[in-house]
Formats: sequence, structure tokens, C-alpha cells
Amino acid sequence: MRSELNSRKLSMNQRYMAARRVHMELPKILDEIEKMASRMKDRKYRFHRDPDIGRLLESNTPPGTVDIEDHVPDLATVTWKKRANIYVRTSLDRNICFITGSTMLSPGLLLLTDRYNNSVKLVDVTTRTVTSRLQLPDRPWGVCAIPDEQAAVTLPEKSMIQLFSSKGGQFSYGKQIKVSCDCHGIVFINNKLYVSYITNPRIEVMTLDGQIVTTFKSRIWKQLFREPYYLTVSASTPPTLYVSDNGSNSVLQLSMDGKVLREYRDKQLRSPMSVVEVWPGHLLVCGEFSLNVMLLTEGDGKMTEILRKNDGLSKPYSVAFCPHTRCLLVGMGSYDSLKVFKA
Repeated sequence: MRSELNSRKLSMNQRYMAARRVHMELPKILDEIEKMASRMKDRKYRFHRDPDIGRLLESNTPPGTVDIEDHVPDLATVTWKKRANIYVRTSLDRNICFITGSTMLSPGLLLLTDRYNNSVKLVDVTTRTVTSRLQLPDRPWGVCAIPDEQAAVTLPEKSMIQLFSSKGGQFSYGKQIKVSCDCHGIVFINNKLYVSYITNPRIEVMTLDGQIVTTFKSRIWKQLFREPYYLTVSASTPPTLYVSDNGSNSVLQLSMDGKVLREYRDKQLRSPMSVVEVWPGHLLVCGEFSLNVMLLTEGDGKMTEILRKNDGLSKPYSVAFCPHTRCLLVGMGSYDSLKVFKA
């Protein structure tokens, strides 16, 4: 803009028109710069040193690795302070919002499923705004991220999984995978989709082409699930699958080949919904009827209530933790905003 205004090749009339364009465009550019500045956060790094330093110094093996560290506090002991809600209803929404699913796409960017408005929404947690919206052919339930800025959402009544792209923060449709009815929970790992079903309760493992590889379901002598609404995968080694079983008020830990490793219960948790890992061995679980959010620690098998009805929760369905802002974000049924709590 500056070089255009200073150009000797332009007439006075052309310079005047250029100045008018600058006057219109400059506020937008300054606003974008301000938004970008707010996203620039310091990141902490931790060096992991190998304990046998002497052996390493005598060999060609590197002394350790450096990992980016998004610090996650001890969620059981921190004080959670209520922050202003994030309003997620848009001008295109005809109904009150019903947030059934959420997943962090990248630091500060949260992907939501809005069941009553047949849509998925991308929320910038830093600027507290809905930046993108994609209309779906039916009411969604669960959502998961896929590498290369892709995502997948379940459409239970449509018996379908819709894939879509989120490149550049803008949504575009991908292919559709036809599945059985009542698909709800979904997670992606090792190039496979794990999908849970409420009718004939089971989990199907399938490729992105929809080819079923294996199925985890009840045996004649034992019922594996009752209502497996949500799934997540732990980052432990080896990884394990967590299933919130609404019908049995429990959270099951399964091996990746479907064997039950552990069952977690607590009298304070009723009708578990979304389950999500926020740190290796630390998971959050929503209680729809108990009106709370519980922290599940894999090591001791304990559940600790960290948010409750007194914190303003009403039918919580989804929960996410954003390490970028150190905030818990809770999506609820028939509510136009996300509840926000900062550590």
C-alpha cells in the first residue's frame, strides 16, 4: 500500500483512489495482526536425559531428546475459576445448541458437534469465536480428528460417518462411509476408525474406506457393553481404548484387540458421556445425570469430582482441556454456550 501511494507513475486521481482503498483495508489488517499477536504464546521445552550418561558419551547415541511441552497442571488439586462462557450459536443456527462432541484440532482450536443444528463448528478458544461452520445432512454425535487436517463425525440416524477437511481453518466435505444405524462414539488410531454402536452394543474397527476389520461385542456368556456412547484412546505404551458405558455407569479400559483390562466406577458418576485423555493416564469423564466432570487417574483407578452442579453444569455431554489456555471447556445439552473453567 505504501509503495502504491508513493508511486510516481500514478496520477493524483489514482493516488486518491488508492488512499481510499487503504483507508478501508487498513483496519481489517490491523485487526488480523492483533488476533495473530494474541495467539503467539511461549512454549516450554523439556530435555529428557538418558540415565546412563557415561555409556552415551562413549557411544554415538544422542544424549536425549527434546519435546515440546504443553504444561498440564495437576487437575485434581488445582483451583478451577469460572470464566465467561464462549457463545457458540451462529446466525445460521435455527435451534438452541446441543453440543454432544468435541476434540482439540490444534492448540487453541476446538472442533464441536452441534446436534440440534446439524453442524460442526470450529472455535478459536483464544479469541472466543466460532471461526468456521459446516452444515451436515443430519444430526451429528461424536467427532474425532484425523491426520492431515481431516476429521470424521458420526451421524447416528443417517447410519453414516461424514469425513471432512479443516485445512486453513475452513471446512470442506470429504467422502461418506455407510455404516449400521446408531453409530455414536468415534476415534482414529493406527489408520483405523473405532466406532461404537448403541443398538446391538459393539465397537467396529474399520478402515477409512469403511471396510470392517474386526468387531468387539458381547459374548453369549457375558455382555461387554450396554450403551457405549463415547470412545477415546490413551497415549500410554501400548495404547488402550477407553469406553464410557452409559448403561452401566462405568468406564471400561480395553486393549486395542478388544480385551477388557479394567472397569472404573464411582458412586458420584451417573450416566457417563464424553471421556477424553488430557495427559497420559489422566482422563476426564462427563456425568450427564450426576451433573459433574470427573477426573479418572489410571494409576490408582480413582475418580475425583472436579466440577459439579454448583459450577453451573446442566446435562454435560462433552468436555475438552486446552493446554494452550489451561482451560476446561464443557459442552451441554440445550445450551448455546461452552462453560469455561481456567486452572
